[in-house]
Amino acid sequence: MFHPDRDLRQIIIAILSEEGRSISYLSRELKKRGYDMHRLTLTGYLRAMTDINVLKEKDVPPAKIYTPIVGKERDIYIKVAEQARSIIGDKNAELTLYTLYKLFKRPIFKEELERAGVLDASPGIQAREEELSEARKFMIKAGFKIPTSSKAYVPLNNDLEEAYQSLIVQIIIIDTEATYLVRETKQTKLEF
Repeated sequence: MFHPDRDLRQIIIAILSEEGRSISYLSRELKKRGYDMHRLTLTGYLRAMTDINVLKEKDVPPAKIYTPIVGKERDIYIKVAEQARSIIGDKNAELTLYTLYKLFKRPIFKEELERAGVLDASPGIQAREEELSEARKFMIKAGFKIPTSSKAYVPLNNDLEEAYQSLIVQIIIIDTEATYLVRETKQTKLEF
């Protein structure tokens, strides 16, 4: 699954290692992967990533070395998977599929589940052929490349609504760095 605009940032971060890489190294690696862009364009892109605190720039004459800022790049798939693990440990694959399905309002492709860390057998059931073709058309129209052999899944377990709502709330609180505003309450009565 590839989206030309959205994934370039993630590809650059994947190429850059912890010790950092120069613009010329990055340009060569991107060219090997099919991204033939002018070095000035790449430099501007890297500077923009530095401005939004995704990368750090270090001056090592005659080059500039770029390193990723650890922990900054987490897409929706990773965020959902992390929260699903923290909320519902053993059923996290089911909750991940359920959440992505509810958020995107379509069947979820195998590649998307893998991106969220669901590598085993699908936690749901395979989507019907008409649902699959509609989802594939939508993804292609949105600019993603989906292999024709790719399967898509829908949740089997629909009693995860409460966990889903809790997961969404947690993602919002963490992303907006508002955890300090959440009042922690202690249970004073036993509830049956």
